[in-house]
Amino acid sequence: MARRALLNCWFVAMWLWLEAHGRTYIWMRRAHSFFGLIPHFGHVDRTGLRSFRSIEYRPPKGRLWSQDDMGLVFHGSYVVTHFKAVSVRRWATKEQAVADIYFQKTNRCHCERPLENDH
Repeated sequence: MARRALLNCWFVAMWLWLEAHGRTYIWMRRAHSFFGLIPHFGHVDRTGLRSFRSIEYRPPKGRLWSQDDMGLVFHGSYVVTHFKAVSVRRWATKEQAVADIYFQKTNRCHCERPLENDH
């Protein structure tokens, strides 16, 4: 089996974004290693009206500072995660949005409109 090239999550995310002609999204979070000081990147594209998938290039686990993982470049694996939005709501204030996250009522009708005069 031929050895794969050493890549980085940023290179892979940008490559996927360029292949899609810039019509998709790039996301960033703090990396799990290096105390979260290094950013980790991924790529997201829509797969339907309320669904999307995330593709990220992850380093191998437990092999930091080896030939497979040299810190910023590594022989990783591609992880594809599919997401589906269950509910989408708009609120006028941050307090209402936070209350919806933490104090959500299960008997609420999804057809009610929380914002008045929403155009």
